[in-house]
Amino acid sequence: MRAKKRTGKGRILLGIIVIIAICLFYLRSAYNSSVYLKEQTITIEKGDTIAKFYKDLRGVKKTMMKLWLKNHSKEIPLLQEGTYPIKEWKYTKQEFLDIIAAGPKKEYLHVTVLEGWSKYDIDAMLVEKGYINPWAFIAKVDNQQYVTSLINVFPFLQMVPQGKSLEGFLYPDTYYLDENMDIMDQLIQAQLKNFDKKVRSQYASSFEVKDVPLTPYQIITLASVIENEEKVLENKPIIAGIFVNRLLKGMRLDADVTLCYGLAITYNKCRDNILANLDDASNLYNTRQNVGLTPTPISSPTLDTITSLLNYRKTNALYYLHDEKWGIHYAETLEQHNVNKEKYL
Repeated sequence: MRAKKRTGKGRILLGIIVIIAICLFYLRSAYNSSVYLKEQTITIEKGDTIAKFYKDLRGVKKTMMKLWLKNHSKEIPLLQEGTYPIKEWKYTKQEFLDIIAAGPKKEYLHVTVLEGWSKYDIDAMLVEKGYINPWAFIAKVDNQQYVTSLINVFPFLQMVPQGKSLEGFLYPDTYYLDENMDIMDQLIQAQLKNFDKKVRSQYASSFEVKDVPLTPYQIITLASVIENEEKVLENKPIIAGIFVNRLLKGMRLDADVTLCYGLAITYNKCRDNILANLDDASNLYNTRQNVGLTPTPISSPTLDTITSLLNYRKTNALYYLHDEKWGIHYAETLEQHNVNKEKYL
């Protein structure tokens, strides 16, 4: 009888051990198991916790998830407010943390700054898209405290004379901006970075026009005029050479488009105002009335235009005009120029 009792107790004890072992195995499996998340979009707001990501877990799985996170608290990334798109999948615990670490989905704004645009054009574009209030971008790039604050990041800005804006260095291109951050500062810094990468890095030690005593800032200024006067790349070295000839002879540039900048309006609005303002000598950007370069750049020139100026084509021409198809016709004398006017205009 005693043997049977001992055998019965042994079986009971063995059964208990087996049950405990199964439970421990189950709990361990639940502790290390993947986290199943259905396809969804989770929005994290201020005050939310990481638990919002596993709100659909139940019972032991939820308990084990909490325990695992508690034991790995130092590995949990900072929870950021925003929207997290979740794909349906069984995620390992590490993959789960990677989702958190990747941060919320960012919506990027698509902004294109066209060649030949001035700060007035960029401002108008941003206003039209509803990103800023009128004149805000202009005020930003004119702000001397802001300009000075950028010199440590973009040393080439040291060439900008005191009191002048960032015009000339706001490189035209397409940019993608985070709508949750300062739109203007993002765009300006992206444009400056682009100028640094495409222009300054290429001409760091040879930023000069042969035979013409121009400072780097004046080179940018003259290039900006060429940018707006000539749209055909092949013609730009010719136009650059003509402007160089006129500067060396002390002649006016006679570039009609420059006076637009002095009117502080977009180039689109200026087209109908050029003829009415050609005689206004008080407009310092009117190169029909004032000798020499404009006080500042009138846009931000591209690398191609700057290169065209630095490698201008030498001719004896002092005049040029465009026909209806943007073909260029240049002349050495005013008499030849007048003949071209009769022939091509």
